[in-house]
Amino acid sequence: MAQVTLKNLVIAPLATEPDAAAPTYGTGLKAGHLMRANVSWNRSDVKLHGDDKLVAKDNSITSGTITVGTTYLSREALSMLFNYTESGTGENARYVLGADSSPHVGVGYVWKDELKTSKPFTAVWFYKVQFSMNEDMNTRGENKEYGTPEMEGTIFGIFPDATGNPKFREEGDFATEAAAIAYINGKAGIT
Repeated sequence: MAQVTLKNLVIAPLATEPDAAAPTYGTGLKAGHLMRANVSWNRSDVKLHGDDKLVAKDNSITSGTITVGTTYLSREALSMLFNYTESGTGENARYVLGADSSPHVGVGYVWKDELKTSKPFTAVWFYKVQFSMNEDMNTRGENKEYGTPEMEGTIFGIFPDATGNPKFREEGDFATEAAAIAYINGKAGIT
């Protein structure tokens, strides 16, 4: 994989998660300029031994972790991701982070593989993610340094069909960047 582009981080609040049907989402938004996305999968490690040897192993995916770096998070994105609440307007606006759990969201982005010739743009959509974020702030030293937010999310499985097997994400390959972005924006309800 020769990835050369990563962009268009979008999020959308999970509205419903019906059994044997695709989840639905509220209206989403673009969440900053995407800098990096790192996904790791947690797998089962159940082994079956027989006749003094390993005869079977289950290494199915049980969940995942996504770490996302972005240039900024708007107040809207912070509210959608971490339940910030707003009171007041203008100079009197205040934003409060409480003890509530972070809500579940759908998350998507687009990347390009320069070695793929016919459909080099891949749109990725994670059905259900719950994020957390730590803050790291520094004073300016001799040189300016940009501080950018990084979030870590737990990827949950959903059951969108009658197979009884959880699904974690879907991907589509597209010939153009515009088509891939339109697909992801459509998943997030962005018009």
